[in-house]
Amino acid sequence: MSKYLAKTTKAILTPVLLVSIAATFSLDPANGQGMPGAGISGPVDIQAQEQEFAQDHVVAKGAVRVVYKESVINAPQAVLYKDAAGNLRSAVFTGHPNLVQGTSKLDADTITFEMLSQKVLAEGHAHSEVISSGDPKKEGKPDTNKNLSPNLAGGKPAEKPAGTVEKIITDSDKQEYDQGSGKFIAIGHVKVKNGDITASADKLQLMYGTDKKPETAIFTGNAVATQNRNSTSADNITYFMSTKRLQATGHVKSQVIQPKKAEAPKKGGAISQKLGSLPMPNLVAAGNSAAEAVQEEPIIITSDSQDLSQDSGRITANGNVHVFYEDTTGIGPKIVVLRTPEGKAEKVYFVGRSQVSQAGRRWIGDRITMTVATKKVLAQGNTKAYIINTPQKVPSIQQVETQLAASKIERPQ
Repeated sequence: MSKYLAKTTKAILTPVLLVSIAATFSLDPANGQGMPGAGISGPVDIQAQEQEFAQDHVVAKGAVRVVYKESVINAPQAVLYKDAAGNLRSAVFTGHPNLVQGTSKLDADTITFEMLSQKVLAEGHAHSEVISSGDPKKEGKPDTNKNLSPNLAGGKPAEKPAGTVEKIITDSDKQEYDQGSGKFIAIGHVKVKNGDITASADKLQLMYGTDKKPETAIFTGNAVATQNRNSTSADNITYFMSTKRLQATGHVKSQVIQPKKAEAPKKGGAISQKLGSLPMPNLVAAGNSAAEAVQEEPIIITSDSQDLSQDSGRITANGNVHVFYEDTTGIGPKIVVLRTPEGKAEKVYFVGRSQVSQAGRRWIGDRITMTVATKKVLAQGNTKAYIINTPQKVPSIQQVETQLAASKIERPQ
């Protein structure tokens, strides 16, 4: 017979105990010419409570466990496909299986595993965990030495023990990993967490280095990267893990929080806050008297592209740059933001013909420097200044863009 069925039996005295059936197949790479990873061979061990063998496939049911090299897959059910010579080539696992491959973990509604190329396709509620830094052997046992963790907002990064294992945790609709080319792709409702950085996008691609650890994360489509309260959104975001550098392109918008001390309230009075449309700031009382409070004011930067570097502590924005901070708005072709070691913006340099407006005042110049703490503005190079007798409230980003389009006032070149 070309087909037979192997079923488990129940122990007489322990009816809940099922005896599993194990089968071992050899993997012949003879038909794998031209494929990534061709030449890989070895045994494929299959364990299950029930296995059905056909000429071109094997159906395994109940506590399925398949082991091939460093890959271990557990699932309620699997169908393993063979070639004409009877060698296993691929397997489809269903019932929300999970896969462990070295230090990486993956689970999804369905997992397809190509044995020869070691390609893995996960579909439906895909969740993966990949080691991005540290020694996995020391997980939970960090060294006493210290290194630096990434800081999206720049400035002085937080210290953490060296050897601490850090993971890239990814959730999406679909994920695919190709061990031969060293590429990982996640598609659909992508959400990623790496240390204290979270990101979301329509698509993610991880590029691996020679050490088989992720080097670069490329987020495409509605990309948003957040660290603490600071965030950057864009059409595309590229994050370089080794240098902790972030590059964003296309409709870029960044928000850098500037913590400020609020005035102490009068006895019996309420703390006055300037909120606008922002969420309620965190108020921190000094001692038990609430003599000091902290309110957060964001610097919002929009542009065509932005480059955030941890090493230099800079944000560089290029193309149609708009800057908003309290009652200050700035417009120009390029800006450079310098930050303190604590990550606060210290100075904003406008490069090229730019303009900066505050309540009742406007400056135009080839170069403009704004000191964030004092909001002092220094314009240089063919400068012009305007005094506005009837200052208005700070407009929104949309209002500024509309006003610029219709305004006859000299605009930045």
